Amino acid sequence: MEDDQSGTGSVAATAWVAARLGAPTDALEIRTVDVGWPGPNQLRVATETFCLDFNDIDTIRGRYGLLKLEPPFVVGMVAAGVVDAVGPGAESLLGQRVVGVTVGVQGGYSSAALLDAATVQTMPSWLSFVDGVAMYFPYLLGWLALRERGRVTGDDVVLVHAGAGGVGSGVIQLAKALGATVIATAGSDEKVEFCRQLGADHAVNYRENDFVAYVNEVTNGRGVDIAFDSVGGQVTTDTFRVMSFNGRHLIVGFAADITLEEHPVSLQPSIYGNFDLVGICFSFVDDPRLTRSLGMNFLTRADGIRIWDTILQMTQRGQIRPVVGREIEFGDVPPMLEAIERRETMGRTVVRAPRGSDSH
Repeated sequence: MEDDQSGTGSVAATAWVAARLGAPTDALEIRTVDVGWPGPNQLRVATETFCLDFNDIDTIRGRYGLLKLEPPFVVGMVAAGVVDAVGPGAESLLGQRVVGVTVGVQGGYSSAALLDAATVQTMPSWLSFVDGVAMYFPYLLGWLALRERGRVTGDDVVLVHAGAGGVGSGVIQLAKALGATVIATAGSDEKVEFCRQLGADHAVNYRENDFVAYVNEVTNGRGVDIAFDSVGGQVTTDTFRVMSFNGRHLIVGFAADITLEEHPVSLQPSIYGNFDLVGICFSFVDDPRLTRSLGMNFLTRADGIRIWDTILQMTQRGQIRPVVGREIEFGDVPPMLEAIERRETMGRTVVRAPRGSDSH
């Protein structure tokens, strides 16, 4: 991709476009799209890598109620690459190796992408694009959940649901690095063993065993101090029964059924259980006052830089590591998304972006 400093130039990029809503193998098409010049507090990257996320599947299928996109649109929430153009407020990032969230939470499955500067983190030369994009979401989200919201300590017992997944595999390591005892749930014996290799002190196959009974057994009936719950549905309801006094149940996601995000959660279990229901929303903003008036509290860009620096230091010390389950070619995206949907993968799935974007 050629640099264009005119402030008006766009680039032609190769991208996976959701031409219609439905299963990824039916809905996605490779097309050439125009990626425009970045606006204020935005930047454009020549994409090197991106990750496949469960939320992308919900978006492609049109079932993500809070992120309804009308086809055609380019899929992808996170991308990593080299900054080739910047808007006002992002000038210091020109030429940098970065990873971040895409503008409008779309556009990452492409050889060029626009990123929201408030979410962007720089990557040192020792961190590859594959590892950097794999670490970005699990560890920033994990830190927000465990440290900022869950206030984890070394005395805590932490339950991590879907521990072998793209996010859970990082949260297990982070919880252990922060001194906690970790119990993980996973959907197969292979995944259970994978969780143990990542550092989980205890792990259970929830498809073959009652995880509630298992947790109560290994904690001698005390329960867990923190539950990292990215699943929702019945798993959330069952998790209420393993929360300790003063526990923190972190509501992180709804992988079981994203439509549940729009349904209210009963407060009654936390009242009688004397534990906290703790909401987790991953986002970064330049000025939190603008969203606070709408009832939304987000981390600031400065918070993100601080947390990312801590994560990089922990990585260099060997306390945590990226978990790349698979690294695939650009053309293999649709079937791999469906493999993720069937829960057939472990860790993060990273895609190398195609080359050949042209400026015009």
